[in-house]
Amino acid sequence: MLLKHPKSRFEEIYKVYEEAFPAIERRTRRGQEKVFENPAYQVRIIEEQGEVLAFLGYWELPGCVFLEHLATLEKSRGKGLGKQLVEEVLKETAKPVFLEIEPVTKDDPMTERRAGFYQRLGFHLNPFYYQQMPLKPEDNPLRLMIMSYGIPFTKEEFFPYKKEIYHIVYRVEASL
Repeated sequence: MLLKHPKSRFEEIYKVYEEAFPAIERRTRRGQEKVFENPAYQVRIIEEQGEVLAFLGYWELPGCVFLEHLATLEKSRGKGLGKQLVEEVLKETAKPVFLEIEPVTKDDPMTERRAGFYQRLGFHLNPFYYQQMPLKPEDNPLRLMIMSYGIPFTKEEFFPYKKEIYHIVYRVEASL
């Protein structure tokens, strides 16, 4: 369900966000509240008996859709909730869709599982270097990878979308 007023459910969604993401991949509470106030930021949830079980926070940008956070409460994982949320967005847009994931490594089997989850939904893991800009002033850029829905992208093809993501989501300018 797409929330018309996500700010009204902020506390519940932030609880799921805190449980699912390590500190380096989270904004401060105030930083995330400000994101919730941005009209380009959309939130979809799945709830049961009034409890938020899963959410997808994403950016409806002029040229693309950027999936930023997909999280499910630990007790509700493995039930297809994340898949359902992503598929809802994919059905409703004709724009290119992108997301960031950690580099896939043999040392961390979860990175392979996460990439496989998105690949089963039709995303491609693009091989070029990418950095997520810091979400908090004290953080450094984070080495991640870009996945694109439907077709792979080269670094050059992705660059116009990177500029948009960096400018609107991270509030910095991008370089190739």
